[in-house]
Amino acid sequence: MLLHNLFYDIAPKILPVGRLTKVTIRPLYDHIQLNPEGRYDLQLMGREFQTADPIPMTSENGALVFTFTPATEQEYELVLFETIGEARVKREGFNFYALQDDLFNTRPWKGDIHLHSCRSDGRESPAYVAARYRQAGFDFFALTDHHRYEPSLEAIDALKNFDTDFRVYPGEEVHPPSNPVHHINFGGSFSVNDLHRDKERYEKEVDLVEGTLEHPELTPAERRILASSVWVFNKIREAGGLSLFCHPYWVTGNRYNVSEPIIKALFADMPFDAFELLGGFSKATYEGNVLQIARWGDERAKGKKIPIVGVSDSHGTENGNLFDWYYTLVFAPTPDFKDLKAAILNEAAVAVQAIPGECPQIYGPFRIVKFAYFLLREVLPLHDAECAEEGRLLLKALAGDKDAAAMLKLTKNRVKKLFDHLWA
Repeated sequence: MLLHNLFYDIAPKILPVGRLTKVTIRPLYDHIQLNPEGRYDLQLMGREFQTADPIPMTSENGALVFTFTPATEQEYELVLFETIGEARVKREGFNFYALQDDLFNTRPWKGDIHLHSCRSDGRESPAYVAARYRQAGFDFFALTDHHRYEPSLEAIDALKNFDTDFRVYPGEEVHPPSNPVHHINFGGSFSVNDLHRDKERYEKEVDLVEGTLEHPELTPAERRILASSVWVFNKIREAGGLSLFCHPYWVTGNRYNVSEPIIKALFADMPFDAFELLGGFSKATYEGNVLQIARWGDERAKGKKIPIVGVSDSHGTENGNLFDWYYTLVFAPTPDFKDLKAAILNEAAVAVQAIPGECPQIYGPFRIVKFAYFLLREVLPLHDAECAEEGRLLLKALAGDKDAAAMLKLTKNRVKKLFDHLWA
């Protein structure tokens, strides 16, 4: 966490463009209190323009107070100068972001919607995985075990008796027969895996889908795979869920998970809701993510609207790999499923790579990426600290600690209170 966020209470940090806002900067500890013999002045610098404007300020109970009307959407840095005697030095810099109303009226929700538990090929129980995700700063997640919808309901059931703000949604990774494509059902009201287990009905319905397809360039086997995937995406939509087309450039069996003719047809027809731009690739196999990013860029250059997500595809939260490496920031009014889904479909989401020890990489619409980098520096560390305490208590409560279960009530609404404090 940046030191100025540890040592000062700075609020608000997110300002509306075109409206006068009062901002307070309050030192929190004795070692950074303002010197009573010092003289202080502020200069405001916008990222978009090479200007430095003096800002009038006042002092209230040891805090600096100023008002500001941002003219444009951008990041601003407010530099505090201290003069003692004849020496004028930079004391500190404080960062703010001004937003137009459409983005200002949303909040950033951190989520992962492709991950596994020990109910398929993961390592830990659904409840444990859920609590660990909250501890890592996630606002929402969906457990998506291979072939199975029930473990996500198990996670929901395990946490329902604890009054927290963490949202746990149903999900599954869908694998219809003889189809190598991986599909995610996020938030659907029923299992699509259960539907294709009725093989006779499944084959008949896929026959109908196949009859509607074009793509004469495909082989009969490729057409069948494409029809099967379209069937899956249609069923997820019927369930009210959000469908993902997953990691086509994952190398398995010395080949990509999905053949190029099928990838091309899926991007041409766009039967899925969102593309898994960043998936669960280790450092040794990162090439897969790079190819997915490049392919997304090429397809968008053709004029396509392609919503994206970042997901970990983690198979354990304690092994140091993939968990919290990749995720999605969704800009929505609330973390309710309907708001998350609408925001992702409207491309108000970014895919984030945050591998420990490496510089974060963020992908999505340019305007939102700029704001997201500000959030990673200035807001999410504060947000994650609030979530961490709730996640820690959840783990203890799940292990039977009644005191922890009682203490969870005290953590309720901490993220909301933080956001209310940081947004003007």
